[in-house]
Amino acid sequence: MRNIKLTIEYEGTAYCGWQWQAGLPTVQGALIDALRKLIGEDVELSGSSRTDAGVHALGQGANFKTDSGISLYNVLRGLNFHLPEDIAIRHVEEAPLEFDSRHDSKAKTYIYKIFNRQQRPAMLRRFAWHVWKPLDISLMSEAASYIIGEKDFASFMAADAQVRHSMREVSTVQIRRGEDGLVEIEVVGRAFLRHMVRIMTGTLVEVGMGRIRPETVAHIIAAQDRRRAPMTAPAHGLTLIKIEY
Repeated sequence: MRNIKLTIEYEGTAYCGWQWQAGLPTVQGALIDALRKLIGEDVELSGSSRTDAGVHALGQGANFKTDSGISLYNVLRGLNFHLPEDIAIRHVEEAPLEFDSRHDSKAKTYIYKIFNRQQRPAMLRRFAWHVWKPLDISLMSEAASYIIGEKDFASFMAADAQVRHSMREVSTVQIRRGEDGLVEIEVVGRAFLRHMVRIMTGTLVEVGMGRIRPETVAHIIAAQDRRRAPMTAPAHGLTLIKIEY
């Protein structure tokens, strides 16, 4: 028995998220189909992050166990042959049998991209949220300081999420403005609630537009009530950058 770890890149536009759903296009489903064609086995594929519909990834992690003797080189080449063009395997390696990509992840890095210019984007339309009103990055950075730490993030959780508890730890929130109006919000933490990064982003954008004050973010988190936080930012601006184990 072998345990093979994958690093996966995908554009999430055409998929109903990572997790397999009967009759719906999902990233996990496409990978399982490709593995079946390649090694002739029905495998259990564990993923590090259950990205939402429309969310992208540069470094999603996954692993599967197999009795096949196929080489790692042929796993890489074969999967990329069978997968659709919007999913690609970047790296393949052997992992200890006890390794599980979901439970062994220590940190996840996401970047949310905002196209902050009056004119709408063409090239970035699938990868960045167009916010035409100018954003004050200094105010957003001040507000971000209230997010960092271990807290109950119920206010930043999808209303229909089902979890045992909503305590999470965010270690980094960095906001930077690049060229041509592109603003990036980088968020690092061990685990996130459903829609958490997107609700955080929607809240920081409200601060950046001057609609709420930076310190209000602390009150929103303390309320532990989704109705207190602003809108959920669109899925297409979010990318899972990497998983650390």
